[in-house]
Formats: sequence, C-alpha cells, structure tokens
Amino acid sequence: MTRKDIIDTEARTPAENARTFLATLCVSFTATMVICMIFGTIFADEASKQGIMYCWSVLGACVCAAALQFVFFTPVVIKRMTYPLRLLLFGACLYVVLAVLAVTMAWFPIGMVGAWASFTVTYLVMLAAATAAFAAKHRREERTLNKKLDEYRRSNC
Repeated sequence: MTRKDIIDTEARTPAENARTFLATLCVSFTATMVICMIFGTIFADEASKQGIMYCWSVLGACVCAAALQFVFFTPVVIKRMTYPLRLLLFGACLYVVLAVLAVTMAWFPIGMVGAWASFTVTYLVMLAAATAAFAAKHRREERTLNKKLDEYRRSNC
C-alpha cells in the first residue's frame, strides 16, 4: 500500500529539487532578514539605522511589486485585459511606487537629474528583461501544451 501523504523525494526531478531548494533559501533568508531588521530597528545606534531603514524600503518595494503582480497578472482583480495593457499599467504603477520610495527614503539625491535618468533607464531595462524572460517561458509552456494536446487528439481519434 502506497501512502499519498508522503513525498517521495527520490522520484522528484533535479529541477524540482532545485526549485524547492531555492524557495526554501528565499523564504529562510527573508525571514532571517526581517527578524534582524526588527531587532536592528529596536537596538541599533543612529548611524546604523539609516542602512536598516534602507532595507525596510527594499522590503516594502518587494511587497508592493508582488501586490501589483497579483493585481495585474492574475484574474482575481482584473478579469479581462490585454497583456500589453496589463504590462503597461503594472510598469507605470511600479515605477511610481519605486519613485516615491526613492524620494522618501533618499535612495539618491532628489535634485540630481542624472541619478533619476539612471534610475529610470535601469528600471526600464530590468522591466524589459523580466518581460522577455516571462514571454519566453510562456512560449515554451504553450509549445509543450500544444504538443501534448496534439498527442492527445491523435490517440483519441
């Protein structure tokens, strides 16, 4: 008798094991950093608090980015919208969030036009790279699903 509640790690592919490892690493690192930031905020001297507040702002940016992904790239909030419009609205909203954080947390001097230009160009390049990566992943998944659908149709016809 095979128990269904036991995970057979030997039957998992190396890619599945790598994903599990990376997910565990990310969760444990994030939890450890949040705990350290809490204690740092409470007990650190004033010279150290600026760096700790910078870490809080990065965490806030990550939380906002995840929330915006949930809003724009799942059907939970927005049922029907074209992908380019979703991407445009997501990109614009995330840029506003990051710009507000940059100003309030003094990531760089507000009056430096060059810093803002670098920030904007870096943001757009990273957004384009992430978009290209997700588009490639989507195309690969679509090809795999179409191939399996063709195999299914051939075997049932």
